[in-house]
Amino acid sequence: MYRRYEINVRFNGIPYSELWIDPHYEEKHKGSIDDELIQQLVQQSDNWLLTLNAKIQGFEFYEVDGEYDGKTYRLILVVPPNHEYLGVRNAYRRSK
Repeated sequence: MYRRYEINVRFNGIPYSELWIDPHYEEKHKGSIDDELIQQLVQQSDNWLLTLNAKIQGFEFYEVDGEYDGKTYRLILVVPPNHEYLGVRNAYRRSK
């Protein structure tokens, strides 16, 4: 079940006020990342390198790579067709 947070962020030029975080990341990355860090990463993500990875039934899936606090991260973000929220499907640290 997604956890929902109020947020004021722009992603790919579009403003969002709701962030949905999928707890999927906790399976492998719970020791190095949490919802609070993900929210911080999302705040920075509009300035990061983003790649549209897939578009399925109107949902857009992005890989977003960037650096935060001297560490490299990847976010897997999902945007629904109506842009109602910004979703985080996965998040993890990457080696440089």
